[in-house]
Amino acid sequence: MQDKSLYLVLDMEKKREDQAAVRLQQARQQCEMQRSRLAGLEQYRTEYLNSALERGQGGLQSMRFGHYHAFIGKLDEGIGQQRIKLQRLEQVVTDRQQYWVEKQQRRKAIEHLLEKKRQQAALRQNRREQATADEYATQGFMRRLKQQKH
Repeated sequence: MQDKSLYLVLDMEKKREDQAAVRLQQARQQCEMQRSRLAGLEQYRTEYLNSALERGQGGLQSMRFGHYHAFIGKLDEGIGQQRIKLQRLEQVVTDRQQYWVEKQQRRKAIEHLLEKKRQQAALRQNRREQATADEYATQGFMRRLKQQKH
């Protein structure tokens, strides 16, 4: 594959890696947002439960107690759903992290190949220059040798 083609592939891989990084960052932000929501729900549940317990110390009617209990149940259900949502988002983050690492490795492999080709080309150029220099030196030596004989 020609270097020009490899540079095009490298450019495409850099773009894919950048896109993967953006998608990973978005997933991380969503995950943090959901983690914050979960913490808020858990804190609200704790505060609500403490408030209900304080009110209950003075005695609660069974109907009011039933309402508190039902609301706590709904909060628990919402917290459970939020935990599931968070777990799914954490898996998305893991998947996107893995995808980004794969894209990064692919880009690095292409860069390594291009660097190796550059080094090989430089080595060939150095050898050509050395051969040319050797040829000039040999020709100069031969001219001096001929001049000494005459």
